[in-house]
Amino acid sequence: MIRAPITPERARELYDFFSAFYGYVAWLESGSRMKGLDLADVKQGSAVLEVGFGTGNVLLELAKNVGEKGEVCGIDISPKMLENAKRRLERRGLRDKVDLRLGDARKLPYSDDKFDIVFSSYVLDLIDTPEIPLVLSEFKRVLRSGGRLVLVNMSKGGSWYTNMKVYEWIYKASPSCLGGCRPVLIKSYLEELGFQNVRREFMLAGHLLPSEIVFGEKP
Repeated sequence: MIRAPITPERARELYDFFSAFYGYVAWLESGSRMKGLDLADVKQGSAVLEVGFGTGNVLLELAKNVGEKGEVCGIDISPKMLENAKRRLERRGLRDKVDLRLGDARKLPYSDDKFDIVFSSYVLDLIDTPEIPLVLSEFKRVLRSGGRLVLVNMSKGGSWYTNMKVYEWIYKASPSCLGGCRPVLIKSYLEELGFQNVRREFMLAGHLLPSEIVFGEKP
């Protein structure tokens, strides 16, 4: 994987800017996110955290799936994305069911062993390589024993049209113009952190974007 020279402050600036029109391009990632949700297998009564909720589309599904007795929390680094998500939840009458916070995945403001599921999509591809273990350790910390971690990331495959070499070349020249995201490969990190039943599925999100869905369980 190549490095990601995007600071948290720069990521906040980028996604505050993108918040005005991100919904128009989010369709590209919607299929991979929904497949990730299927793997998460959210049950009624579950406690679920989404890290990097963006415009809030996944939060809507989570709030419906956990039912009346469940709990949904979301954290995002962008104040404007948070406002967008609030409005979307309010329109669906679900605002009171979701605890939204502004914050950084590197230091989650939640207690240990709080959640049954942690879900995060297209976030780790923003995180610089040396900090990925820190973020994943935070995800593991807030998960309960037996809890599930589901990650959806920009990634790369083995064929000439999925190896992302051209994309990485453009990214190195100007990371910000591509939203700060670069392809990552995360499965080995989960294995090194002791997650169990780790598996990876590769897919082309929107038939265009090489993506991976990585799943693991906390022992």
